[in-house]
Amino acid sequence: MEDLPLSPATNSQKVGQALNRYTVSQLIAYFATDLPASSNYPRHAKAYVLYCLKNGFSVDGFSFGRYTADLPSNRISPIRRFLLFFQQMGSPLILPDPKRVTISPAANDLILRFIRDAKNLRGDQSKETYTKALNAFFLFMDGQLQAGLPASLSGLTVSDFVEQLKVNQYSAFTINLYLSAVKQLAAWCIRKRTELTLTESQLNALRDISDIRGLAIERTFYKDSLEADERDKLLAGIESCRDGAILALLSLEGLRTVEVTRLRLGDIDFARRQLNVLGKGKHTKKAIKLFAACMTYLQAYLEETGQWPLQANQQGKLLFDELKTYQIRYVVDKYLRQHGLKREGMSAHSLRHTVGQLLLENGVSLEHVQQHLRHETIETTQFYTKKQTMKSYLKQMPD
Repeated sequence: MEDLPLSPATNSQKVGQALNRYTVSQLIAYFATDLPASSNYPRHAKAYVLYCLKNGFSVDGFSFGRYTADLPSNRISPIRRFLLFFQQMGSPLILPDPKRVTISPAANDLILRFIRDAKNLRGDQSKETYTKALNAFFLFMDGQLQAGLPASLSGLTVSDFVEQLKVNQYSAFTINLYLSAVKQLAAWCIRKRTELTLTESQLNALRDISDIRGLAIERTFYKDSLEADERDKLLAGIESCRDGAILALLSLEGLRTVEVTRLRLGDIDFARRQLNVLGKGKHTKKAIKLFAACMTYLQAYLEETGQWPLQANQQGKLLFDELKTYQIRYVVDKYLRQHGLKREGMSAHSLRHTVGQLLLENGVSLEHVQQHLRHETIETTQFYTKKQTMKSYLKQMPD
């Protein structure tokens, strides 16, 4: 058996560990992205990772040698490939998968009824986010009760919940999102007071929740964006037509990751140079301009997969079969790292910011950028102009 070399972590690897954290399941899912669905490599890699966590070992040449010492060669190959993948990821920090916890049946029923009635939660992702937030609150409440502390669906308990989220170093954005979910549940309970047979004391406790203040958030540029030459560099180094089509839709058209997964062949209108996009939480599609550069990448992918020219009986077929958003994020991160473009605040969603920023820099009107990115309000699009103003200010101010 050939041992892998053991070397100390470089500064770049330490930075990668600080910026990137993955649970075991997330890491193995990323590893499986480029493997056949029937591959047993992920299963063997997961067993190795769990071995490292159990014994306090790093994922490196030392633990590789210890783990594979008595394994047959066909079991060593998956581990060797995973270790190479792990090092290319920058040796990120691996966290154990969170333990599965459950809330009481009564709380679960209340959440399900609220989510079912919530008309403002239009997409499945929004419903999942609110369910997660409310589960977190009721788990906190159960923990307080088990510790012998008073807890209920009241302003005092919600205030304690917010403080606990702050102690656990949740971001202000996440805390406000969780608080919003609890506030909306409280308002729903008040509207359903008769059905839920609530007492006046319970109603007053629910009304107190609306007075809980969220955290102040400074509207900063929490997502970075690429310069024009950086985007060109990213697109020039693509290894496959599939990856090229995905990155083109993100960095040239400004699609969200979930929108890429929803695209069907019938959504691409090469003749009219339009792309029909089903947006986040939407049920209707909006047409945006299909840029010539993106058309080139899409046609290359369709030719490679034997789907060009498009046929009328293919209109309902997904452009990318079984593509998941986490797989897109992995692909983007891989190329960002390969080209030295991965930095704090740079992610798959940053490519959408890149499109908005570069369109404005090229003189496209704010209204047209809003239409292309399909922002609900012009205020969201105006945020890009603030970033553009800051950028030009730093460049033009004299020393």
